[in-house]
Amino acid sequence: MKIIVNRTDRKSIAYSLEPEKLTILIPQHMPDNFRIEDVLSTVNGNVICSETMTVEEFHQLINEWIEKLRIKPEKVQIRRMKNKWASCSPGKSVLFNSSLMGMPKEFVAYVICHELLHFKVPNHNKLFKNLLSAYMPDWRERISRTIEYFLKQKENGENG
Repeated sequence: MKIIVNRTDRKSIAYSLEPEKLTILIPQHMPDNFRIEDVLSTVNGNVICSETMTVEEFHQLINEWIEKLRIKPEKVQIRRMKNKWASCSPGKSVLFNSSLMGMPKEFVAYVICHELLHFKVPNHNKLFKNLLSAYMPDWRERISRTIEYFLKQKENGENG
């Protein structure tokens, strides 16, 4: 995974986590010795593990969330996607990126929950975020820990 850190005129830190790259935007006013890991660390400074899942475990997790959310997609597919973790046609089908199986499990659960919630709320409005928080209260921390995980890998020379 390619990791890009850019300084911008933003007031706060922002990120974009895609299958092929992680982009982190840092405000210009942050000091040069600023470490993004210091801000992202959310659970006693621990980084999530790199435990991944099998196809069967992935399908099982999807089915658990389908049941929990009480939705009925007509079709669930898994295939390689270049720029997205998942996509859906609410009420009809959902497609997950096969690259998710190489991601930390807690991030995979977040992506599954997020995408399947679109069967209830098609956009990212306040209701959607409230439902996401109700079903997965730590969703923001999951994203932060996933970013921290990739930054740690890069720091250790494990990722390009």
